[in-house]
Amino acid sequence: MKYGFFSDIHGNLEASRAILSFFQEEQVHRLIFLGDAVGYGADPNEVIALLKETDSLCIAGNHDWAALGKFDISYFNQVAYEALLWTKKVLNPGAVSFLYSVPLLYEQRNFVCVHASLYEPSNFHYIMNTHAAQDSFSLLKKRICFIGHTHSREVYALKRNKITLMTDESLTIDEKSQYIVNVGSVGQPRDRDWRASLCIFDETEGQIIFKRIEYDVKKAADKIITAGLPPFLAQRLYGGY
Repeated sequence: MKYGFFSDIHGNLEASRAILSFFQEEQVHRLIFLGDAVGYGADPNEVIALLKETDSLCIAGNHDWAALGKFDISYFNQVAYEALLWTKKVLNPGAVSFLYSVPLLYEQRNFVCVHASLYEPSNFHYIMNTHAAQDSFSLLKKRICFIGHTHSREVYALKRNKITLMTDESLTIDEKSQYIVNVGSVGQPRDRDWRASLCIFDETEGQIIFKRIEYDVKKAADKIITAGLPPFLAQRLYGGY
C-alpha cells in the first residue's frame, strides 16, 4: 500500500493541484491530508472542493477549527487573525459542512495521523524540537505518527529512549524505532524552500520519501493581493518563510 501525505494547504489552490497531480503520477493508493485546508490563501472553497473531489481522507487543523469558531481566534498573530476573519466571510455552506465533518485523529494499523501533536490534539501544540516530541512519543502506540502544523519538513526518531532529529529526504523504517514524521506544508512552507512539500509512505517497502513540487507561486500570490488579504502572505510564498 502506498500512501500520500500532505498538510497545511492554507487556501493555496495552485500548490494543491500540483501535488495532487504528482500523487496521481506516482499511483498513490490513498491520500491523507493532515489539516489546515484554509487560512492565509485566497481559495479556501476551491481547495476544499478539490480535497472532496480526490476523495482525500482529511483531519482537522487549528485554522480549520478557528474558521468554524471551534478554536479561539485570538490565539493567532495579527496577519493570521485578519486572514481568518476573511476566510470566515467567504466560506460557502458546503465548505463549512465539510470542515465540521473531519476528525482530529485518524489511525491505521501501523500509523496514526494528527495535525499537531498527540498530546492534547485539540490544543494544537507545536513539535519543533526533541523535547516537544517527548509528549507525543509517550502516547504513540503505533510505529509512526504523521503530522504537519509547523510548515517545516523533519522527522523525529525514537530508539532506545533517545530521540533524534532527522532531515533526510528519505528513510527506511527501523522496526526497533518509532517516528514522528512532519510532512511540511503544501501551501505555505517555512523552511526556506518555496516549493510545495509532500510525503509518500510505501508501507510494503517500509520507506518514507519526501518530495518538493514546483507550482505557479506568482498566481497564488497575486490572488492573495487581489482578495485584499495582507500582502505579507503573498510575499512569504516566494521565499518559503
